Amino acid sequence: MYRLFTLTEATRLLPVVDEHLGALQAAAADVASLRERLGEVPAHSFEATNIAAEIAFLLKAIHSSKAELDRLGVQIRDVKEGQVEFPSQLGAEVVCLTWEKGQGSITHYRPLSGDTEVRPLPAAAPDPASAVKARA
Repeated sequence: MYRLFTLTEATRLLPVVDEHLGALQAAAADVASLRERLGEVPAHSFEATNIAAEIAFLLKAIHSSKAELDRLGVQIRDVKEGQVEFPSQLGAEVVCLTWEKGQGSITHYRPLSGDTEVRPLPAAAPDPASAVKARA
């Protein structure tokens, strides 16, 4: 079972999500760069061993950041683009509040059923999930 967030709860988590997402993005970029370098050095060289150790360290950091986001109930939609989702409820419909790294606030949602196009949050609803109690 997953947690349902109110808009307020999701917004409060943005600084933490931003930090972990940034760490994930940086580590993933470093792994990609190191894998390229690994292909350019002799297979059993000292440098290859060091690069492999760096990659292993970065993969642990990626796993740690991902595990923390999972623990919080945040779903990663696209690491490279920095897109995450917070399960929520809009009226009677379960949706995902969407946020992309660099945005100041959560302004859109994505339905879970049928059409999955991202839509702006209704202006009239101050908190689309206010009627829902967060589930642990």
